[in-house]
Amino acid sequence: MNKLFLVLIAAFTMSAGVTAFADTTKECEKIKDEYNIIYAAKGFCFKDPDAKAKYGNENCNTTKPKFSEREQQKLDAIKARQKELNCK
Repeated sequence: MNKLFLVLIAAFTMSAGVTAFADTTKECEKIKDEYNIIYAAKGFCFKDPDAKAKYGNENCNTTKPKFSEREQQKLDAIKARQKELNCK
């Protein structure tokens, strides 16, 4: 009985870890999109091929966009959250 119990606990713990990893990955993707949307709205010219494909570079006009105070605060909050989550 004890062995079965330990196997069940191990399986649950492993599946919980996989779920947490998946949730973290999704959140990292979501906040990366939020970050890139702010940049794209300012006419940023993306170098990353994935970002180029997703946001397009047709209307880009800068590599150094200027942000409002509110936008900068949002970008800073996103960066802090990415650091907390250890996003790539």
